[in-house]
Amino acid sequence: MPRLKKTIANKTRKPSHARGGRKRSSANFVEPVRELLMRRVSREIDRRDWTQSQAAEFLGVTQPRISDLTRGLTENFTIDALVQWIGLLGMELQIDTKSGGNQSSISTWFDVSEDTIPFYTKLIAVSPQNTDSYSKRAQAYHQLGQYDLAIGDYTRAMELSANLQHLRINRAQSYICLGQYGAAFIDCDQLIAQKPDDETCAWAYITRAAAQQAQLDDSAALSDYAKAIELLPNFAAAYLQRGALYERINNYKAAIRDFSKVLELEASNIQAQQHLEHIRKKSGEHGDDE
Repeated sequence: MPRLKKTIANKTRKPSHARGGRKRSSANFVEPVRELLMRRVSREIDRRDWTQSQAAEFLGVTQPRISDLTRGLTENFTIDALVQWIGLLGMELQIDTKSGGNQSSISTWFDVSEDTIPFYTKLIAVSPQNTDSYSKRAQAYHQLGQYDLAIGDYTRAMELSANLQHLRINRAQSYICLGQYGAAFIDCDQLIAQKPDDETCAWAYITRAAAQQAQLDDSAALSDYAKAIELLPNFAAAYLQRGALYERINNYKAAIRDFSKVLELEASNIQAQQHLEHIRKKSGEHGDDE
């Protein structure tokens, strides 16, 4: 089977100042973000040395979807879909919402430079009680695949402030990347037991579901997706990820219900549309399943 190639990182982009005008159109803002997300997902899949089939099975999608990713076909992906893949891969997502659409700021969040970790290390040396510096350095460690160091910094940040328990989700993602699923479960379980706000709790359930899927415990993952949806009935990401799991286990009727719900919430969600198209083609070839 073919190995994944690093084609996305080699795509040429014009510098932001070459696009003209003081204001960006929404399309000009979305495209660089989408490309950055695709590069991150592609690098992570390549780092794990997966074949396209292995990546497709883990993410609950078809192999042609992974092929589109490796060929850099950005028009075939939505930002929501890529964010969901990043979650399933146990990667972190941080966007500077105050950037006003500035691409250089977005790039800083998504692509860690060689100066990022030394910068926060210096800040910690000057102010060792600065929880934000530990959290930001942990994010950088995670993005570089240094998951043990990320876990250490998340732990230290939570030791310094009891108000940062939501970082258990981040730490659980690092544990998942190390294959330490028991530790990931503990973090998610403890956060859920604290009864945080519904959105935080829903993300804890989704993170735990990712760990369940990594262990091929599909029934437990489905249970956690259901709990996330119970908390946030209009949580499109949960429906999409659960639908992908249903599709992978050939429960097409349930998958169609979930993908249809995604389109009810987000009419332009391309990934849900493509999943539905694939299911209908497959059902037509082999007859109805489940």
